Parts: sequence; structure tokens; C-alpha cells
Amino acid sequence: MNFVRTVTASTLVLALSLGMGGCNKTKPEGTTPPTTGGDTAATGGSDAGSGGDTGATGGDTGGGDTDGGDKPAPVKNCEAKVADAPTALFGEQVLIRPPINVELNEENPTMAVGVVSGGFVSACEATVDRMTLLVFENDKKKSAKVFGEEFIADYLTKGGYTGGTKGTPIVETNDEFDISVEYPAAGGQPASVLYIAVRRRHANFFTLVYQTRPGEFAALKPTFTASAKSLLVKKPS
Repeated sequence: MNFVRTVTASTLVLALSLGMGGCNKTKPEGTTPPTTGGDTAATGGSDAGSGGDTGATGGDTGGGDTDGGDKPAPVKNCEAKVADAPTALFGEQVLIRPPINVELNEENPTMAVGVVSGGFVSACEATVDRMTLLVFENDKKKSAKVFGEEFIADYLTKGGYTGGTKGTPIVETNDEFDISVEYPAAGGQPASVLYIAVRRRHANFFTLVYQTRPGEFAALKPTFTASAKSLLVKKPS
């Protein structure tokens, strides 16, 4: 399958900005990132991609709970909990198991989003505020890490995510890269942690962005890792 549709940077910026406290910000002008081709598999929820370490290593964000109120702090050593069945996207060419209770829906042929007011109550009662899956054209000259670093520096910055502190890479191979970035409260938006996972699959880079709160990231980190690992992409015919 070929995803022959151009996603403008402004579309991505809007999608990501909406994840920051649900505030609808004005779209900044942007360039046109590559798209085309992404294809996927029709079964199961285990990793179908190139092997990469999918374990969770330390060094990522911690931070205190910024939610306030009487909500109890989530369990720190929470086990990974993803959906029992994968979500099929883009003509059933892409399969992904989101974190448990997160509903992912297509916004256009190269973007799927999961977001509700107040977030999704997921593993160990921790909250997933947003999940976004984006499809970009593969650049064979770039490693997944280089693509991921550019995504953070360019697209996330345009989306209003600035001043972030990166954790230690969680997965790092030529074709896979996972890292967390903690962003401070700014502009009326609360502090947040993004778990960013890049997967090179066939003709595309698939970028997954999971958003939660600093005090709940430790509980959700295994779930985010497992969800990203579950991505299946059908091989082009």
C-alpha cells in the first residue's frame, strides 16, 4: 500500500498542540514533510520489525506528580498493559496495540490520534493524555535516532514543546529509536512527558508519540515500550 498523501507541518503542529492541555492553538506555517508508502501486516500484536532492544533502561524522567487533587499516585513498578487486540489502521495495512483503554482513530491517511478530554485512564490508573501515530517517508541515509532527534528538534518545537529534558535512549538501533522527553509547564500548559518511538518499516518511518504527566510516566513507561514494540507493518507487494 502506498500512503501517497502529503502531511503538512501545520497539520502535525495542530495535532501535537491539541495534546497540550487540549488548547486549540493557531496553526503556524510550516514546510511539507515527506510521506508516501507505508504498509502493514494483518495479524497479531507482537513486533514485526527489525530487532531492537525493547527493554526499558533507566535514566528517563521522574518528576513529581503535577496533577494535584486527591488522585493517588500510580504504581511505580507497573507491568505493561496494552490492548488485547490490535487496532487496524490505513486500510488494515498497519496494526498497533495501544496502551490499555486508549482508542486510536485515523485523522487522515498518514496520521492516527487517540485523545479524549481528561485523558485515558490506563495501566495502573495512570493517565495517557494523548497518543499520536504519524507516517513519514523513509530516508535511507538517516538512522532512526537521527530522524527522531530531528522530529524532536523541529516538529515538536513547532508544536510548542520547548525546553525539554531528554532521558536516556530506551531503544536504539539503526531502524528503531525510543526516548522520553520531559517538558516543563509553560504558557498556561501543565508539565508533560512524551515517549517518542521511531520505527523504520519498509518505505516509511513510523513515529509514535505518547503523552502523560511527569508523576505518572514511571508507571506507563513499560506500557509505552510494549505498545511501540507491537507495531506491525505489511510488507509492500
